[in-house]
Amino acid sequence: MHDDRWVWPERRDLYRACSTLADPQATSAHVSEAASTLLNEIELYDDPRQGKGLWLFPDESLVADDLAAKLHALAGAETSGDWGEAITGHSTWPDICADAQKLVGMIRHNGQGTAQKVR
Repeated sequence: MHDDRWVWPERRDLYRACSTLADPQATSAHVSEAASTLLNEIELYDDPRQGKGLWLFPDESLVADDLAAKLHALAGAETSGDWGEAITGHSTWPDICADAQKLVGMIRHNGQGTAQKVR
């Protein structure tokens, strides 16, 4: 997907973070950065409805909510600050990858934003 076609920077960030989390072989540093993007920068867990109808499409909401809840549960329990190790080392890592893979597919299908013909 071309970077110059994203209507919302938050959607681009969601796509990039999910692309990282979709890779079962992602490094813990990249996973930590992706989790931070989702949880801290676009507040996917704390304010899950902020993007609904804007940069988060209706069919993506449930998967995004599920992914955010899983990440928040693991990141919130990690006190050392290394979210990547806590996430990739947990038994829910395959489920996190699956949610991220599903979201990446949905974003590719739905397109880069709300503008007509932006795919």
